[in-house]
Amino acid sequence: MAHPPKSKFVQLFERDKGRCVYCGMDLTADYDRFMMATEDHLVPASKGGKGRELENLILSCMVCNRLKANYIPESIDVAKDRRKYIATIREYIYKRRSEKLREFMQVTHPDQSDYR
Repeated sequence: MAHPPKSKFVQLFERDKGRCVYCGMDLTADYDRFMMATEDHLVPASKGGKGRELENLILSCMVCNRLKANYIPESIDVAKDRRKYIATIREYIYKRRSEKLREFMQVTHPDQSDYR
């Protein structure tokens, strides 16, 4: 009896080893982290991406996916240099995360001038 085909989500987990491609979070560490797992489109269909084709999807945590939003590195062709393309997105997410952390600290610790 043949096994049913694996879902794209399961294929992403296997290919990306259960980790967010952007920050490295282990999305299999516990149930809550598993529930933070999302599939992210490297290139959105609206910008010429291949929709839900496996090569256009990566495993991402919810936070990184949200920080990335619709960002795509315009100067790099994902088909020619996938690693550099993803590395550029990582850098962008890192900068956005730092900005959001600064905002968080300003709201939660307004008396500390280091975060102004």
